[in-house]
Amino acid sequence: MFRGLYAAATALDAAQQAHAATADNLANSSTPGFRQRGVRFETFDRELGRADPPFGDIVGTKLVSTFVDFKPGPLQHTAHPFDLALSEPDQFFVVQGPNGPMYTRDGAFRVTAEGKVLTQSGYPLLAEAGPVEVPANTSNVTVASDGSVAADGVPSGRVRVARFADPSRLTAVGPVHFTAPQGVQPEAAEPRVQQGYREGANVNAPQAMVNMIAGTRYYEAAQRALRTIAESVQLNTRPQG
Repeated sequence: MFRGLYAAATALDAAQQAHAATADNLANSSTPGFRQRGVRFETFDRELGRADPPFGDIVGTKLVSTFVDFKPGPLQHTAHPFDLALSEPDQFFVVQGPNGPMYTRDGAFRVTAEGKVLTQSGYPLLAEAGPVEVPANTSNVTVASDGSVAADGVPSGRVRVARFADPSRLTAVGPVHFTAPQGVQPEAAEPRVQQGYREGANVNAPQAMVNMIAGTRYYEAAQRALRTIAESVQLNTRPQG
């Protein structure tokens, strides 16, 4: 009975974590460059199986890992000069974060009155020789497919792009930014930039809704099982008289 109690409790916890990941995906389904998250679970026994009776072997579900799905999202044509998209799925824009470079697929940039090109979070877009900047009052900015930036026909640097052979090793920082852990270095990459496009989230919203409904039912089933077992324990341990 205690084995069932523990199994139901771990199932309840697993359902909560899966629901949180699905809710986060849905909340960011319209966020440019967002990469959906997921969780991996496995059933286990003997994790605490060496416990003394009456508990015996313990069975249940445990979180194995979280992951980010790096498959590309759909391209959306906006015709905005500071909306940029990358054609290669393993490439990232490089931006200057508070503690070093960060990497993102979110190409919805903005320009300040001083000509600084920033992410929506305020991080400068980096060129090969520093932040991308265009002179104030520039009327026409073009970004070539190789990332070269020209302001009213005058070159203003080349957008820096990084490539990772295994993006799954990156660490998520917020919805759309990533950092590379120590020992993981970006590889040189030839940019393939599309100006006037932005990459959408790779979240399938209808499927995420189905997953959320299924997860809610799973949670409710685990909750009912936990309640039933707990009531049975109370009945069996109630003093007779």
